[in-house]
Amino acid sequence: MSTDTAASVDGPLKQLTIATSFAIGDLDPLENGFWAPEFGFGALLMKPVAGGKLTPWLLESPPSRTSPTRWALRLKPNLTFQNGKPLDAAALAAAMTFSLAENSSVKPLLPGATVTVSGPRTVTVTTGKPTSYVPSLLAHESMFPIFDYATYQPLKGKDAELIAAKIWSGPYTVTGLTPEAMTLVPTPGYAVSTPKLEKLSVRFVPDAHARILAVQNGEADLALYPPTSAAKELQGRSDAVYLHQAPGTAAEGFQLLLNLRSGPIADVAVRRAVSHAIDYGQLATQVMNGLYDPAVGFYPAFLPYALRNQTFGAAEANRILDAAGWVRGGDGMRAKDGKPLAFTLLSYPQQPDSKTVAVAVQAQLRTAGFAVEVRQVDDVTAAVKSPTGWDAAVMGNGAIDWTQTDPVTPVIANFTPGGDNNYGGVDEPELTRLAGQLTETFDPTARDTLMRRVQQIVVEEKVLSLYLTLKRVPVVAAPKLRGYAVPPVALLWVDAY
Repeated sequence: MSTDTAASVDGPLKQLTIATSFAIGDLDPLENGFWAPEFGFGALLMKPVAGGKLTPWLLESPPSRTSPTRWALRLKPNLTFQNGKPLDAAALAAAMTFSLAENSSVKPLLPGATVTVSGPRTVTVTTGKPTSYVPSLLAHESMFPIFDYATYQPLKGKDAELIAAKIWSGPYTVTGLTPEAMTLVPTPGYAVSTPKLEKLSVRFVPDAHARILAVQNGEADLALYPPTSAAKELQGRSDAVYLHQAPGTAAEGFQLLLNLRSGPIADVAVRRAVSHAIDYGQLATQVMNGLYDPAVGFYPAFLPYALRNQTFGAAEANRILDAAGWVRGGDGMRAKDGKPLAFTLLSYPQQPDSKTVAVAVQAQLRTAGFAVEVRQVDDVTAAVKSPTGWDAAVMGNGAIDWTQTDPVTPVIANFTPGGDNNYGGVDEPELTRLAGQLTETFDPTARDTLMRRVQQIVVEEKVLSLYLTLKRVPVVAAPKLRGYAVPPVALLWVDAY
């Protein structure tokens, strides 16, 4: 755990139990590697820190751009995997090459890239074209997990053997993994830093109230993904405290995914009406009890290139629908050519606030004549990966990447054909062209100009996706962790800063 957190409790914190809603099924790098840095059993080459910056983690220094398409990465000395095998240039090149070939998150972002050994602790990454966001990819939990590929490859699919093989590179080593919990201990001789905890446990508790109750009963120290309603419920109590990031700093929240291939949502006029019929201020201040930041556009307002072009206007929503031929019936609902203005909106239980937001959006859209059905699904990602069977979804996401240093890769992932998160079927030639320009743009001023054009297309002209409200990431903590500072950037809950 972080030094700051350890210093905020009565005496050194020796044991920590975290209750989370998302279960970790195995330690396979492709399937669950993104959890590794969050819970301490993995480390990344670079680390995201507050202020939109990156700092070396496993690397000795920041990546060095030696030519328009080449980056030199030099590891810290004396690194090993948890099984004792050396984490050297050859091992690093093997892990990164595997990700470039097999990881669907990184493949579309670095097409044609290669990694070669250029020294005992140095590798060279060669990209197919100049690529501005390479440093951010090295700090992103979903891109380049650092693990012992040589040991992993023959054990792929053998869950118990992968645990015993200790293939990871973090300060804490997994000793047990069941459907209920994961147990970890300090990695002996860890060269990057000294682990602060003697024992770490991560419990998988699907029910939000059960996670909070575990903290209140002394069975857990931190409960992740609590509903906003918990803030009021825990006021004045001495057995748990609701904590969150500072106001005005929220960089992620609930995105309204729109399936452009489905029903009325396929009509851009309908999407424009949806954007104006949603009261974003009400969602943040009333529905979420002032514990969320209002969404003013596709990007958080504190970013220099963010446009405030996402506005509530009931009259404008009604004007658009009237002009498009959607007629109100006696019940106030609209229809056109005998077809109702209706769609289904998905939410999911792992983020309990998603249903609260979905129900509020349902009510707001009803005033404009939309008939919205809210449907909760157990696996929202699996649902939206299908091109059919869904119309819209409220989904936790961020418009800037996980590291909060790169706005480019989310444009590629969300809005270009083949993008990893292009669930809605977006295929806009100008956006694809802009994504290519952004990839090769290193100058911040030029990048910001391109980003503003992206927002005009996404929010105003085509309404391809919207942000509903921005979450100040919350956690429920035990009294001894009352001074816990929620990670300001990525959700690095263990050994974060």
